[in-house]
Amino acid sequence: MIHLIPYVKSLEIKDGYLQKKAIFCNTPCGDVRLTNALKKLTQDAAGVPLTLEYGAEGEGYEIWVEREAIRVKGDGPAGAFYAIQTLRQIFTHETIPCLHIKDHPDFPYRGFYHDATRGKVPTVENMKWLIDQMAYYKMNSLQLYVEHVYEFEETKDLIEKTGYLTSAELKELDEYCKENFIEFIPSLSTFGHLFELLNQEKYAHLKVLKGYEASPNRWIDRMGHHTIDPTQEESIEIIKSLIDQYAPNFSSDIFNICCDETFDLTRVYKDTDVDEGQLYVDFVKKIIAHLQSKGKKVMMWADILLKHPETIEEIPDDIYFLNWNYRAEPPEENIIKFAELGRKQIVCPGTTIWNRFCERTDVAESNISKMTEYGYKHGAIGVLNTNWGDYGHTCSLELSMYGMVLGAAKSWHVATKAGKYFDPVVDHLLYQQEGAMAALREVSALNDMISYREFVLNYYKIAYPSTRWPRPVLKATIDEIQEAYKAIRERLENETWTLDEYRQEMLIAADAICTCAELEAIYERIKPMPERLTDAENWLPKFREKWVAKNKESELSRIEQFFRDCEAMAKE
Repeated sequence: MIHLIPYVKSLEIKDGYLQKKAIFCNTPCGDVRLTNALKKLTQDAAGVPLTLEYGAEGEGYEIWVEREAIRVKGDGPAGAFYAIQTLRQIFTHETIPCLHIKDHPDFPYRGFYHDATRGKVPTVENMKWLIDQMAYYKMNSLQLYVEHVYEFEETKDLIEKTGYLTSAELKELDEYCKENFIEFIPSLSTFGHLFELLNQEKYAHLKVLKGYEASPNRWIDRMGHHTIDPTQEESIEIIKSLIDQYAPNFSSDIFNICCDETFDLTRVYKDTDVDEGQLYVDFVKKIIAHLQSKGKKVMMWADILLKHPETIEEIPDDIYFLNWNYRAEPPEENIIKFAELGRKQIVCPGTTIWNRFCERTDVAESNISKMTEYGYKHGAIGVLNTNWGDYGHTCSLELSMYGMVLGAAKSWHVATKAGKYFDPVVDHLLYQQEGAMAALREVSALNDMISYREFVLNYYKIAYPSTRWPRPVLKATIDEIQEAYKAIRERLENETWTLDEYRQEMLIAADAICTCAELEAIYERIKPMPERLTDAENWLPKFREKWVAKNKESELSRIEQFFRDCEAMAKE
């Protein structure tokens, strides 16, 4: 069986097998991006001759593999590039049958959205690794979620503590994306999600929620109280300044202004005569006008406009609406609404890693599958698969990759089905390890046995009694959690994988989950309390080692201090 991600539209197996697993490109290639892509195939002057041709534009392609020759034809350079990615995957098999593939994508826009703000700021090398993975699975757009983690003049006093991206780094990533047929689109919070900016004394007067003081739990405050006051002229001037500093780092002519989750507008104006929807759309129009004056196309999240559909007609016709929902059963009607309005929409599912140490495979599968299928059914132009990092971004990028790959597969070939037939393909291509998906599902199920978010809230409730009472943390008994944890360690700790980083990250995640569960059991005074199997001092050094190898220090110290405080409180 030939394992390919994404699945191809047409695959015809023919008699015979390719004689050599090495190629010699016998046609001149005028595109250096394709030349570099071909170098990732085994090269040999005595290898099978490969003929490469492509037209002016398009992402479709054909491949003919014969006993002693390979021919590749792309509709355009992008199509030829994707054909080479398919060949790379074909060449991972021990024997390669003669075959003919004809393929094209279901969606023209196939993106990944990675959180670089809520605790973890990635290094350039880590992002290049992600870009390589995206190219391999035929994705063509990348966005980084940014609030304050850039060298903005307005937040220069904060960023040493939170970590940040530099102009030089973003420009380097922009070039690397272009080499891999990926558009690097700037994404910047410009209305809501401006907590760190507004929490500075010099900008506190621009908070919509006047007089609000941050609680000790900055993780939850960062998620909730962060909206700039649209009634003050100074607000739009600051937003223009942020945009003007950020946009020049990108060659894309698109800019994502975000403008989602402006919660504080509702808190302040819900019982007044002020038209909250009109207030929102008037400020958004100012942001759009500023970007359009600079020749930019605009993207924005669709959630607030869905609550105020009467205002949508005031938004210019050429806006790309990012229609998001992360439930296992997302509502189809939200996608239907924008389809009926004739607006350009991109559906946005999620990897479901937030508030966790490992992606939640069952919810991600359902959410990504249904959102892509609804989008295709109702004429969406693409898919932007989101990878958020709420509550410190404790999940590693490795343990987000199954969701990323599934999103890539569904956005190219929407008929792809997750589950028992897809898992072996993921094992073969992503993990290069039989049984890796089964191990991931076990770690994901272990993570389901606790709520990390509620564990954090529970700590703050105990340490600072003024904070609100959380929901239950443990979703299973402590005995059940420890038994599941021991089974994972028994399964994984004595193995070595070809790509062993995935296995190591699974073990560190399991350690963290069990630590949270055992601490919570102590807080709840569960009797009898079983002997502890791990603690923060055991896994935090391993967690740190992996973090700093792939990310800037950023807010790692906050996570470390939090767990050390949790351990100290448990010993009292």
